[in-house]
Amino acid sequence: MGWFDYQRSVRAIRDDTGRLILMAGGVVLPTLLLTGLAVLFVPELRGTDPEVSINRVGRGTLAMLWIFGVFMLAQRTTTAHSKPVADAFVLTSVSPRTAVVGGIVAESLRVLTYAFPVGLLLAIAGAYAFSSPLTLLTVPLVGSLYVASAVTAGRLLGYCAAWLVAKVAFVARHKGVLGGTVMMLFFGIYFLFQVPQLPISLSQATLGVIPTGWLADLLVVGTPIDWSSTHAFGGVATVGVVLVGGGWLAEHIATSFWFDEPIDVSDTDNPSVSTRTEGDQRALERAISPLGVPFITGPTRHVAEWSLLRARREPQRLNFLLIPVFGGGSAVVNMMLQGYGSLAILGPTTAVLLGWAAGAAFGLNPFGDEGAVLPTTLTAVSGRAFVRGLIVPSLLFTPAITVVTLGMALVGGYGLLAAIALALIGCFLTVVGATLAPIIGMWLPRYSAIRIGNSDGVRPPRLLAGVLHVVSLLLPGAALVGLVAAPELVRLALSGIGYVPGLILGLVANGGVLTTLALSLNDAGATIRGLPLTAFQGGFGMLLAFGGLLVAWRAYHRAIRRFETHELY
Repeated sequence: MGWFDYQRSVRAIRDDTGRLILMAGGVVLPTLLLTGLAVLFVPELRGTDPEVSINRVGRGTLAMLWIFGVFMLAQRTTTAHSKPVADAFVLTSVSPRTAVVGGIVAESLRVLTYAFPVGLLLAIAGAYAFSSPLTLLTVPLVGSLYVASAVTAGRLLGYCAAWLVAKVAFVARHKGVLGGTVMMLFFGIYFLFQVPQLPISLSQATLGVIPTGWLADLLVVGTPIDWSSTHAFGGVATVGVVLVGGGWLAEHIATSFWFDEPIDVSDTDNPSVSTRTEGDQRALERAISPLGVPFITGPTRHVAEWSLLRARREPQRLNFLLIPVFGGGSAVVNMMLQGYGSLAILGPTTAVLLGWAAGAAFGLNPFGDEGAVLPTTLTAVSGRAFVRGLIVPSLLFTPAITVVTLGMALVGGYGLLAAIALALIGCFLTVVGATLAPIIGMWLPRYSAIRIGNSDGVRPPRLLAGVLHVVSLLLPGAALVGLVAAPELVRLALSGIGYVPGLILGLVANGGVLTTLALSLNDAGATIRGLPLTAFQGGFGMLLAFGGLLVAWRAYHRAIRRFETHELY
């Protein structure tokens, strides 16, 4: 069953050209980078006898990567593989143990397929560098044990999370908030291990006590690197316990999750509440509780509450937010780890990324989100109320953005006024992004539903709509925070608008109009470069702020007009 599921995954990826290209790029590019490093440094190691040994830092690093893999695999299990494909057929044809073990085997094969090029490179490089053919055996062995144990532990945790959502009313009601909280806590703690420059950080050696990291000793068997046989044996024994014990627990939890009736959240309401109280408490308020839409009434409030409810019931539609957020966050972390950045980058990055994410979360596919009730919405709600209802949910997050950005800026060493300015920029980007999202989503709607994980019928925004919103907001946002964090750099970059075209025209010009234009562009760049810094900050900042407000005002009215003139085909 595991092999069949693996083959199905391979066929699905092969038939999806875009997905195949993205996944191949994610595998090939790191492999090429590591190959270049191996070509440079492996010949230097050949014939040497390095006086190094596997210590707690090495074991802790491997354990940290294992924990990260377990978390990601658990999340993947909860969102995409909590039930077998064609579960009604599978669960009546084979035993639950077969289904669970088959899922673990299939997922392990998928992970090993992704890791195969890097693993092969490490095995060949290690065998060549240390003249040790045994490395050709230890690398595949350790890799297989490492991946299989991580997949098993991830499946166990994923089934536990899915069981809690299906059986515990509180978790079912607040799964979106709880899931986001768990993710933020995990990545926050993981960040402490990655950035030792922080005032409060954790050493990777702390994780050296986790036995799965002891596989590092088995990895260097046969090489001149000193290793501990006790740790190597302990690592293998721990993997065996994880595979057997974790598989047994995963089977029992999955069986309960698959065959027992899930709890009905609507049945958990207190039956003793009077009819008057139930009538006074609106259904949408109960559905989105503890969230709420204060100070707003009428149709605008209904639209806002429905937007919050859709995001809460189908958080998969917000997956597009993860790419820029985690991409930007990873870039910042890598810069700090490599010494190219400091804590000062945290405040500006937080303001831009959180401001964009809040602004894009609810309004990038307004027509598609309505689904089958779109004709009713077009006739029952005014365009002004509908567009305002799409904007309001994003504005509810401005207090949180203010607090987080202010805290990050203060941690990064900014003064109070600069930190407040960054927090206000984050709120400003939220307002502009929330106002800009509806018109972009109305221009580029997605009506057809797709499958994300276990959920059918999900209508996330179109990729082009997300890209257009990112470009429209992140570039001006980066300029705004740059005026606070590094105004000289922004002035230099803006002067390049004159210098770069002037330089290019100067290279190809041979007198005449082109030469005059090149000189004019160079003069414009020099003028910008020569502006006093305070005047440049104030003038360019006001230009960006008023430009953003003008764009938001135009987008708001265009979205209203678009809604009121929209025709169904």
